[in-house]
Amino acid sequence: MSKNKISVEEKYNDLIKFRDLVLATLDYYLETPSMRAKSDDFDSNEHFELLKKQTLEHFNKGRLTTLKQWFRDLTEMEVESRNLEFNKYLQNKTKYDVDIFEDYFKRVCKIVVKGKITTDNQFYDIQSMVDRLCHKQPVDNERISILNKLLSDYEQRRIKKTGGKNA
Repeated sequence: MSKNKISVEEKYNDLIKFRDLVLATLDYYLETPSMRAKSDDFDSNEHFELLKKQTLEHFNKGRLTTLKQWFRDLTEMEVESRNLEFNKYLQNKTKYDVDIFEDYFKRVCKIVVKGKITTDNQFYDIQSMVDRLCHKQPVDNERISILNKLLSDYEQRRIKKTGGKNA
């Protein structure tokens, strides 16, 4: 019975966490000028405010699965665009140790361990990481060099494969 009680407590804690994460994401969108859109039949601010109200309804009704799905859906664009500032925003605003890029960093690590880029998607992941590292202080020149070598090797293989033609 105590195991069931822990489960209920864990669910409630997760409900609070995902409520906070969804609300913080919506606040980020409300505060970000590039996320604003207004036309005769759509106002992004009204839309995000409505989503905040619906988030609270889902929280009050105990809909953890819905809140988790909303968080994934709402953050998908930030993950795809590698908006690392957004992740920092979430951490600062909610005080949760959340990492929406965990899968991305795992993919990069696997590529480095393997020592070879084999797909265009891996190439873009590594290229994005190099860009991130070049803007981070202090600059990790050793890691950048390793990643640049992987990028260069992949490009050379593509050139050989296509006979020097642009792929």
